Amino acid sequence: MTFEKLLQQSLWWRGFYFITLLLVNIVLSRFLQADGSGWIYYLTNFFSLILLVASLSMESGYTFYAAGNIINHNKLAWFSLLWTILIGALVASIIYFYFGSLKKIPISEANNYMLYALTYVCGILLINFFTVLFYAHKNFWLPNLLMGILNLILVGLIVSMSKKPNAYAIIVNSYFGFILLQGIVLAIAFIWFNKSSHTLLLPSKPEFSLLLRYSLVALAGNLLFFFMYKIDYWFVKYYCNGIDLGNYIQASKLAQMVLIVPQILASVIFPQTAGGTQKNEVGKSILILMRILMQGIVLVMMTVFFIGPKLFVFVFGPSFNNIHAPFLLLLPGIFAMSVTVLLAAFFSGHGHVKLNVVGTGIGLLVVVAMDFLLVKNHGIKGAALASSIGYTAFFLYALWHFKKLYPFSIKEMFTCSINDWRWVKNILIPKTDKP
Repeated sequence: MTFEKLLQQSLWWRGFYFITLLLVNIVLSRFLQADGSGWIYYLTNFFSLILLVASLSMESGYTFYAAGNIINHNKLAWFSLLWTILIGALVASIIYFYFGSLKKIPISEANNYMLYALTYVCGILLINFFTVLFYAHKNFWLPNLLMGILNLILVGLIVSMSKKPNAYAIIVNSYFGFILLQGIVLAIAFIWFNKSSHTLLLPSKPEFSLLLRYSLVALAGNLLFFFMYKIDYWFVKYYCNGIDLGNYIQASKLAQMVLIVPQILASVIFPQTAGGTQKNEVGKSILILMRILMQGIVLVMMTVFFIGPKLFVFVFGPSFNNIHAPFLLLLPGIFAMSVTVLLAAFFSGHGHVKLNVVGTGIGLLVVVAMDFLLVKNHGIKGAALASSIGYTAFFLYALWHFKKLYPFSIKEMFTCSINDWRWVKNILIPKTDKP
């Protein structure tokens, strides 16, 4: 299957999934309002950090060795289930100790936190593992169709339950429960369609060592990336109130939606470079995408500048009336990150994971320094500007190294032409072969 064909399938099916994810975000935000949804997303941010450390970023090793067909996919499928159970037990112990012994909150609240943590961590692990395995088989439609359908069911459930007396508890529990349900459904689907149940195997000791070594290197980069990407949440929570936190996290999530298309493309770029195929074609495609993204971000900024304030309140509700300014300030940095996501996939596929680690470290240092300077006096606007500057620092470092691996002139970055859009059209709209 050609690179363009893979991009086409990935864009359409993952695009469908992310649209349903946006619908979940909208209905959840309208029901919980800025402070309630801000608390949910801040909590998942905390769980994501626990997940990243406790799991040793094992899904990164999966991505590399599954894409390169170095380790049997059936072995990886069964190991996914075992690893998820082990990490789930570890996370349960951590959460129980943290909330029960350190925070000393009531048992009922501690149990709720444990439920949220287990469903989120185990669900995300399974989703990450099995989407990687599906994509390694060049199957983009099934996992995204299944997750999209479950998201639509969740949207219907939230809307139907919103008027019930105990709606809050039902909706929050359903939100976390559906994350786990998605992971379980993907696991069953992969094992069923790949006939993994016929061969109950686990990676050998040498194969596990390969996984662990790669994952530990990637863990350093992923930890740095996590903090670069989300450390602003902690600064905002410390210096601002709950409503501002909810507005800022929503602005951040919306800005990060610009990264959806690059992330979709990266999921195709990585296997093509890790598999050792079509590297020159991938490099050329990244330059085209860079020019397209540059034009797209300018269009988004102009649109949001004029209609953003009314649009955000209309979509999310009156408590989200402070999204506009931080969203606009985040967009230049998000453009930088959207290109960096593609470059990071290119580096990882070539085995240059350390470039991503160093680049992310540079970005994190800049974000933290700017947060200290800006957030206390400028609130969520300062946090947005700080993040934007840090993301741009990472982008410049990554671009410098990409130029070494795939030589090109700076002029090529800015020379936009109609041929770029024709290329996009060919990706989105399949050519039909004439009989």
